[in-house]
Amino acid sequence: MKRWKFDKEVAANFVNHASQHIPNYHDVIDQCIDVCNSYDDKSIKIIDVGCATGETINRLHINGFRNLYGVDNSQDMLEQCPQHAATYYLSDKFPKGNFDVILVNWTLHFIEDKVSYLQSAYECLNENGVLIISDKISKDPKAIRFYHNLKRKNGVSEKDIAEKESQVEDIMFINNLDWYKDILRSTGFKSNNIHIINAYWCFATIAAFKEM
Repeated sequence: MKRWKFDKEVAANFVNHASQHIPNYHDVIDQCIDVCNSYDDKSIKIIDVGCATGETINRLHINGFRNLYGVDNSQDMLEQCPQHAATYYLSDKFPKGNFDVILVNWTLHFIEDKVSYLQSAYECLNENGVLIISDKISKDPKAIRFYHNLKRKNGVSEKDIAEKESQVEDIMFINNLDWYKDILRSTGFKSNNIHIINAYWCFATIAAFKEM
């Protein structure tokens, strides 16, 4: 069984695939847009790290945001992005710059050294900015069972569920929710500024606001 890879085949059908396999995929994107809208400033600088084929960026652009950036380490994915909507970078490192909103959705579980990555994100975040992270946080068999039930409800076959689980086994680095909270605090975020804004079996979305 080959490892999972974000290649042309995956890129061509990514949003549909994500909708079936990622809990609350569209709801999380909507929440990200809500947070961006809370700034009452369409010129805020927003970066989507691990932007995939640009679904979040496209929806931000539709909502009037124009200072948009995307980064991904797959050229095949970036080629599917709406080129008119943002500036894109091909990279597996956190980009340099200063941002008001940093989105890192469904990306960090593919990165082994999350600590330095999150430290870079904190340092690049403007004061009163927000870092939003969505990630897989559990491989507990009980939680996985409920997670796979969601895939079944979304029309994913037993064969595809088993195949995907096997393909990502060696390329995912899972840390639990408490670990994320601890690391965010150690990078500089205050405990009362770290919020869980979405959660489902095996997944969680965290919004961390930066205040000096």
